[in-house]
Amino acid sequence: MTPSRGVLLYGPPGCGKTLLAIAIANEGRTNFISIKCPDVLNMQSGGSEDHVWDVFDKARQAAPCVLFFNELDSIGKARGGPADRIMNHILTEMNRMDPKENVFIIGATSRPNIINSAVLEPGRLDQLIYIRLPGKEL
Repeated sequence: MTPSRGVLLYGPPGCGKTLLAIAIANEGRTNFISIKCPDVLNMQSGGSEDHVWDVFDKARQAAPCVLFFNELDSIGKARGGPADRIMNHILTEMNRMDPKENVFIIGATSRPNIINSAVLEPGRLDQLIYIRLPGKEL
């Protein structure tokens, strides 16, 4: 059995996925690195892959660390399209992660149905957590 390296938080926009990821890092007294995936996709050719490598390297150096990929659906779509090479690089880096490195990965999306199934395989973001919009009751 492969230990989970992370979770996918999903729910409607504005439900608090990013806030929850920050709270997890704070409660665990870990460092927090946040990546806005559309920004990675818009980098110059080749720069995206280098940025992914740099981010994972920084997360390893900052361990214990939560590495947060916001709007993962922008690069984690079902196979096909220009984001494939970036997602493949992320998957490769996730596979290289040793659980002893103490880096926990959180992805966030409002569209889980379009996420590439490879992202959700055991040992990757294999735990899915639905975050609903906050209610008025306190």
